[in-house]
Amino acid sequence: MKHLLIPVLAATVLSASADEAADKAKLIETGKANFATCMACHGPDGTGLPVGDKKMAPTLAGSKVVNGDPAVFALAVLKGIQKDPANTEILGVMAPLEAALDDEKLAGVLTYVRNSFGNSSSVVTPADAAKYRAQFKDIKAPVLRTDLEKTAAKK
Repeated sequence: MKHLLIPVLAATVLSASADEAADKAKLIETGKANFATCMACHGPDGTGLPVGDKKMAPTLAGSKVVNGDPAVFALAVLKGIQKDPANTEILGVMAPLEAALDDEKLAGVLTYVRNSFGNSSSVVTPADAAKYRAQFKDIKAPVLRTDLEKTAAKK
């Protein structure tokens, strides 16, 4: 009986691991397909589209907002980011994408960015995305980038 338990446990663990990998791959594909809007400012490589010696948007590679608490990143994507007048290196503002992304697409974009451009962070599930959407439902305006960065640094 003991000898049967080990193969059964191993098969269960391997099956769960394969399911998680498949779920992550599906989210990444969904995110990649929906990243097209983001590319307009962040560029196809996520490093920020150059405009002369400035950039339209900051790099996503190694970003504390991207790789930190996924709720902070979700806040940025859902509500957008307003221009920080003190930051002259970044030219653009980020439009809120709350209406454009359902929970599956939001989870996909967050997971894709958190696992692309040299990033390697945890998956964001559609259930997580729904939780973040509910958490931030009362915020009606884009957030200031410096506030996002401060929040990301605290977490």
